[in-house]
Amino acid sequence: MSSITPISAPPNGAVPASTPGAGALPRPLAGTPSPDAALQAREAQAKQALAIQASNKPTASELQKQLEQAMADARGQTNLRFRVDEDANRIVVSVVDSDTGETIVQIPDETALTVARRLAATGRGLFDREA
Repeated sequence: MSSITPISAPPNGAVPASTPGAGALPRPLAGTPSPDAALQAREAQAKQALAIQASNKPTASELQKQLEQAMADARGQTNLRFRVDEDANRIVVSVVDSDTGETIVQIPDETALTVARRLAATGRGLFDREA
């Protein structure tokens, strides 16, 4: 009758070379998703988020109602000012806060007016060279 003797593990926790699978790469733990599965899960979440966002997108009539409400709320708080910038030879429209007199927005803005003034002053286009 033969007896089987158990193999004891070395004290440092190393796996003996005679053990099957010694030197093999560790297997992922059960339930741990692979990198591809994790990527696919993130893509699915992103698609679901986009679908939810698209379903929450307001219709044109809802946007029109919101715009009309915003204009009604702002009607008493802002004024429009029109002027002619003689150096640029342009009409300038400004939306001004009626309480403070501060310009909220100006069309065209100062950068565009500066370019227009330079073009008007030189009588040329954007380039200094002539053909």
